[in-house]
Amino acid sequence: MRKQIDSIFVSLFFITCWIFFFYFYPYHLYYKEQITLCVLQPDFLQTYLQKPAFLTEICGDYLTQFFLWTGGGSSILTLTFMLTWLGFRIALLKTGISSHTSLWALLPIVAEWALSCHLEYPLSMSLGLMCSVWAFLLSILSTSTRTRGILHVIMLTILYCAVGAHFFAYVILVIVYECKHFNNYKLSFFLLLISLLIPIGGSYFYFLAPRQSYFYPLISGYMLRQPFVFLLTEGFLLLSLLPALIFRQCKQWIVLFAVLALGTITITKAYNAPEEKTLAFSSEAYFGHWNKVIRLNEDNPYPTYLSAYYTNLAYARQDKLCDELMLHYQPAFHGLLLQINESTGYIYAMASPDALMECGDMAQAQHSAMLAMTFTPHQRSSRMVRKLAEIAIINEDYSVAQKYLRMLSHTSLHRSWAKERLELIKSSQCDSIPYWTHKRRMLPQQDTLFSANQWRTSLANLIESNPQNKMAADYLLCFHLLNKDLQLFKKDYDRYYYPTFGSFPSRLYQEALIACMNEKENPQEQLKHYRISAKVYKDCLQYLSIYEDAKGDGRALEKLFGKTYWFYYYYAQLKP
Repeated sequence: MRKQIDSIFVSLFFITCWIFFFYFYPYHLYYKEQITLCVLQPDFLQTYLQKPAFLTEICGDYLTQFFLWTGGGSSILTLTFMLTWLGFRIALLKTGISSHTSLWALLPIVAEWALSCHLEYPLSMSLGLMCSVWAFLLSILSTSTRTRGILHVIMLTILYCAVGAHFFAYVILVIVYECKHFNNYKLSFFLLLISLLIPIGGSYFYFLAPRQSYFYPLISGYMLRQPFVFLLTEGFLLLSLLPALIFRQCKQWIVLFAVLALGTITITKAYNAPEEKTLAFSSEAYFGHWNKVIRLNEDNPYPTYLSAYYTNLAYARQDKLCDELMLHYQPAFHGLLLQINESTGYIYAMASPDALMECGDMAQAQHSAMLAMTFTPHQRSSRMVRKLAEIAIINEDYSVAQKYLRMLSHTSLHRSWAKERLELIKSSQCDSIPYWTHKRRMLPQQDTLFSANQWRTSLANLIESNPQNKMAADYLLCFHLLNKDLQLFKKDYDRYYYPTFGSFPSRLYQEALIACMNEKENPQEQLKHYRISAKVYKDCLQYLSIYEDAKGDGRALEKLFGKTYWFYYYYAQLKP
């Protein structure tokens, strides 16, 4: 009965694990694929040999490609955890733990589950843990103490080169095994010392900082502020080995329940719902599911710059940017165009090219995509390579496009996408793709020198080259409105928007034009000139009446006018 209960609990554990990553955390797995790239070419694969964990890095990056499949990431992770658990179960039996071994073996898996929730915790780390435990089972087949000692030293060196940081799991298992069965404390101390010195030697061989050599392939300085957090798995492994030192059953159960509770808390703390929601917006836009982007924003409990950015872009693609701008969360101009600099994270940098491409600024989009590639932990991103290839095709720079497409043609996931475009280039049929030809018409006709993030200069240059570029015009005017710069709005409206699109101004523009009307000129003539409807003018008078009666108290205006530009202009607070 006890074994049946343990088996049921283990089965439920792994089923829950699959469900968690499939239903509650899929976009983290999708995004892990987007910030990795595995090109199956000899010169590319040789780069893995320049750093520790070459084996698990190659396998991990290759398998991570399939995270983009529906259920692929959750299945690969769960299978990896199951194989690791099986190895730990056998290892615990070898160390003398016979009671509830299956449950104790789950503890390191709980920690690895929690760590895998982090965007920058790669699959290669989990594969490294799996390799370490199975390597331990292989090394203890020898009955000779001397042979085992030599084998352990060789295995430690090989494991560090092949799996990286999680070779410490092997060290822990070996030390407990040698002390428990052979009282070989000298060998255990020697192996511990060797394990601490091997990364130092590796730092010189692999040109790593001494500190970095202990946690590679994790990369510090990005979102993962504490890369030594991987030792949580080793800590839980030590807890799972406690029954080898505690013999009374009651104490075993006390420790077991305490650690299981700790594991539950750990996974709960690791779950990052706001980040998952943010990555959902970015990923669905990457997949081209723009209607789903709009649905994601409905009742969004975690509004961010990125959610507003992609929601605005989705509406702009439908020519509804002005109609919907005031109906959802707006963090000033950050919801339209994303600033990219040396302190920008790669999540925002990878999103930045999307709006720029839609407006037609391929030069800025290319610059942002290259920076985003650089900002990723390993400077490899399948998403940015695809973006750069598409930008090069639109620019008719086919030699550059072919370089990126050939890289993708040697991947398992993006091969068909790349080969299809290579064939179009080879057969000179790129002009037959409506999206590319449309974007080419939006390209600026003259080069203008300006720095990154100078959006007014960029958008104005696009409109001057192509006055029919309504998306660029809307982005320019909405950029001014969200920054509450009515003076520039009026100037650019008269210069860029009114001559081409002024016949049917949106309500948003009508509200803004009323707010910046010239007091010295005849108001009726201005209303007629800008084609401001009687309904908007009547609402403005009502707004001013309530404003005066309430003495500026916005609560009296919010019900009727909370979604108007007037309310935004007077009550929204712009934060730096």
